[in-house]
Amino acid sequence: MIELPLVSLDLVRSVVLNFTIIATLILLYHFVPDSILTRSRLAHPVGVGIVFGLAAALSIPAFWGDNAPVVGFNIILVPLAGFVAGPISAALVAAVLLLGSYASSGSLSSMDILTVMCGVLLGALFFEGRSWKRFPRSFRLQILLLGTGVAFIEILSAFLSSLSRNASPVAPAGIPSFSLFPFFIVSFGVTVLLGAIIGFIDRKKQAERELLAYRDHLEGLVGKRTAELKTANALQKATIESTADGIVVMDREGVIRAYNRKASLILDLPVHPHKEGDGQFLDRAAAILKDPTEFLRQARSLPESAEQIVIAGITCKNGRIYEIFVHPQQIGDRTTGRVWSFRDITDQRLAEDAIRSANNKLNLLSEITRHDIFNQLTAVTAYLELVQAENHDPSASGYLEAMKKSLEVIRFQLEFTRDYQNLGLNKPGWQSLVDAFTKAAEPFKSRNVSFCCDMERIEIFADPMIGQVFYNLIENSLRHNEMISVIRVSLMAEEPDLVILYEDDGTGVLPEEKEKIFLRGFGKHTGLGMFLIKEILSITGITVRETGTYRQGVRFEIRVPDGKFRFP
Repeated sequence: MIELPLVSLDLVRSVVLNFTIIATLILLYHFVPDSILTRSRLAHPVGVGIVFGLAAALSIPAFWGDNAPVVGFNIILVPLAGFVAGPISAALVAAVLLLGSYASSGSLSSMDILTVMCGVLLGALFFEGRSWKRFPRSFRLQILLLGTGVAFIEILSAFLSSLSRNASPVAPAGIPSFSLFPFFIVSFGVTVLLGAIIGFIDRKKQAERELLAYRDHLEGLVGKRTAELKTANALQKATIESTADGIVVMDREGVIRAYNRKASLILDLPVHPHKEGDGQFLDRAAAILKDPTEFLRQARSLPESAEQIVIAGITCKNGRIYEIFVHPQQIGDRTTGRVWSFRDITDQRLAEDAIRSANNKLNLLSEITRHDIFNQLTAVTAYLELVQAENHDPSASGYLEAMKKSLEVIRFQLEFTRDYQNLGLNKPGWQSLVDAFTKAAEPFKSRNVSFCCDMERIEIFADPMIGQVFYNLIENSLRHNEMISVIRVSLMAEEPDLVILYEDDGTGVLPEEKEKIFLRGFGKHTGLGMFLIKEILSITGITVRETGTYRQGVRFEIRVPDGKFRFP
């Protein structure tokens, strides 16, 4: 046999043959499904042990007509299996090698057993060592150390085998002692190379597992979000369909993109929207209106972010009356279109018209009745004055004076019904406080009273009878204290509200009467003036209370809530 320097051809042939078989079968490890290896904690080491055990079995020299030792170079597989999957894998591979050795030679040498046990321990050491704090974390360094350990096991085995034969130390398969160093290099290199291949396969599988897990996670999220979107869309559709308003969504170009069934009936649209749109919204809306001129004018002049009632009370050709709202459709800060709402107020308008007609008739009846009562009251008063003029009986004078006062009370009550009749008759609107107070104070200019209006040009949202509030306050101040010299109206800010202050320098109100003065019928006169004030203000949510100090004058605080006042 030809011998190369330092290395025999038998060694080379054995290394090449075994390495080829081992490398090929280890590469098959790449194709073992992870679903098998990761099924349980035991499945992984057993699966790895089977793959490496198959490689060990096929690399037994007897299968290829060779008489080389079974354990020898194949010992590399034992620590590699332990390195990858732990002691169980290493033990399975060791069992395969020992069975192969027994089948080849008919017995097991103590050296083979020792060598295999060293391989199992080495693999187990590196597998468990990964959890140790001081164990090297670098995979490359671990492979280098493993290769060194395998090489030492190989050399130690060869050396001990030579000693057991009482001969000079030689390596397996007749390798001279000076050739142990190349044998060390070969064992080290093959172990490192195979370990690198296995490490690459493991990293690749780990990356694939992570990708699959991430894909499953993403698919789960997508499925969950899809289900949530379907639920949200179904809920939104059900909500839109259940509303009594007709709802139309148009894009920035004015094309109808979505609508509910109510809107399809109003605008004569198909039951289901088309993907390409259902025409221009303004054209559709104009086609159903009796007179679309005003609607089109206001709709076309709307700013992009408009959120308001376009027209309240437009009449369609079929006689129905609608109130139209418009809202911007936004995605984040971007306006993508508009949402139009058609609210049918036909029945409401008919009811309002009926109530208005009935009120007008009742008001007319009240005016006629009140006029007739005033006429009769004037006649009774005139007759009473004639009786008083011709009366010479002192005992009857008291009765006649009481009758006269009763007639005056009746007159005041009739005047109150005339004022209260107009309460709420007209819609609330923006009223100027300065103008209302100035007009209310005009009838009292002849009195020796100074009226101070310390208010800016401010408007409040109130009933048109707001002037009656100031009139009753002034009249109430002068009736209860003729020595009043100053009446002042001013403003006081109490965020977020606005407080209107009415003050005089009269006697004021007793503490126990501050709440009672607003009750109907309370007071020395008719007891209706302050009650009317409270009723007028309450129409738009404005409140009033008396907070003055007795004997220092009255102080009425009229509180206007936020949104009900403005500075024009």
